[in-house]
Amino acid sequence: MQSLLLKIISIPLILLLCTFWFEGVSFNKPLPFLIITIILAPLAVLMEYIFLPRLSFWLAFIADFVLSYLLVYVISSFMAGAYVSLWGAFLIALVYSLVELLIHKQIVSDHMRHSYS
Repeated sequence: MQSLLLKIISIPLILLLCTFWFEGVSFNKPLPFLIITIILAPLAVLMEYIFLPRLSFWLAFIADFVLSYLLVYVISSFMAGAYVSLWGAFLIALVYSLVELLIHKQIVSDHMRHSYS
């Protein structure tokens, strides 16, 4: 539940920051923020439950990157008020994946701490 809440907060913030930081990213309306968050957050939590126990830490990172790259690019190309270039989607996915890396590290350390207590 914490992971979903973190994603619901972090995804719009990442998109907003990337709008200001990167030239190939432009969100002019709030609807793309909402749609990307509604789709990406639950999928990312589902991927955590599926991939973290089965795959290595870095393969889960790569899976997060690919999912976020594809979703951000595809969704923003269909939304009015959103423009994300391929390079912009790459940068958003990279920033998002780095945030996810920290979340995964915390999840794994919590699991290890509770497993041996």
